Amino acid sequence: MAVLLLPMAFRALSHALRTISLLLIAFVIAIMVGCGGTTTSAPVTASPGGGGTTPPPPSGSGATAVNAVSAPSNSVASGSNSSASVTLNAAAPTGGAQVSLTSSNSAAASVPATVTVAAGQSVANFTVTTGTVSADTSVQITAAYNNTLAGFTLTVRAAAAPPPPPPGSGVALTLSPMSVSLVAGAKQLFTATVTGSSNTAVTWTVSGGAIAYNGFFTSPSVTTTTTMTVTATSQADTTISQTAQVTVTPVPPPSGSGYSGTGPVASWQAYQYKDTDGLYHQAIKITGAKTPYPVIGYSYSGAGCTMLGDKFNDFWQPLGNGLWWFINRAELVYVKWVWYDNAQNKNILQQTPCIDYSSAPKYN
Repeated sequence: MAVLLLPMAFRALSHALRTISLLLIAFVIAIMVGCGGTTTSAPVTASPGGGGTTPPPPSGSGATAVNAVSAPSNSVASGSNSSASVTLNAAAPTGGAQVSLTSSNSAAASVPATVTVAAGQSVANFTVTTGTVSADTSVQITAAYNNTLAGFTLTVRAAAAPPPPPPGSGVALTLSPMSVSLVAGAKQLFTATVTGSSNTAVTWTVSGGAIAYNGFFTSPSVTTTTTMTVTATSQADTTISQTAQVTVTPVPPPSGSGYSGTGPVASWQAYQYKDTDGLYHQAIKITGAKTPYPVIGYSYSGAGCTMLGDKFNDFWQPLGNGLWWFINRAELVYVKWVWYDNAQNKNILQQTPCIDYSSAPKYN
């Protein structure tokens, strides 16, 4: 009887354990369903040491700063391109990382506004385009990302001057005009023509006054008649040059006194002219002029013609005989009238003294 009861006891115990297990599983499932939860499987990554697993980096993690900007060489010839790269402190996040680029001198070395580091990458390349410089020029290239900056200095090298041609190169140069007379402060355009070379540039030098790169000469102030030179030298062959002579005379003194006078090109009388606004304006009557010249009136608020306030004939129109007057600023009673040869050279041919129009005769 005892032998028969032992197997039955084992079977009852086994059945009870299975029942309890099923009940526990059902209980856990019921709790999860009742809370609205779901079960998921998360991927795992083997640790480098093989001693377990670590979770992957959280979504959206990646580079937070720009680490460096560099180029294969920090020196590049002007007029050529150079590659450069920007490096982040980690791989770019999903969608990539857009890095802003700037140049401290875009005329010497320009960069694109932005460069994108591809997702999962930490480096992106871009092109630096250089311009023409007359001397070696340092340019700062800067990258910005997520409120961080990095940069480097690039030197743009000026092109070396071409060697002079051998003697008998066939280069010729002509200069025009070869002589000219100017009043102090006047301007004159000189033209240099180079033949026999594709390089037609010239270098200008003067013994007095000033000259621009395009040959526009400005005569200096002088107290007596002075002779000076303007020289053009071929850049293709520096042994070839031409020299012009410039005679500079002092500005002619004012002609006349008070309210009338006669100068080298015309006679004049000053009047107060009542315009349609009912106010008396500063006027000048020109007589005896054989050739019309630009006449500019300068009106001032200070006695002795100080503190310029207005100008008459801003368009530099040649004016002949007749009555001419200011249409604005009747309150500016101190006026000087100046005759010029033309609007380009501005050679002063004649001028009046400073006229006080407050007591000038009225024109009827």
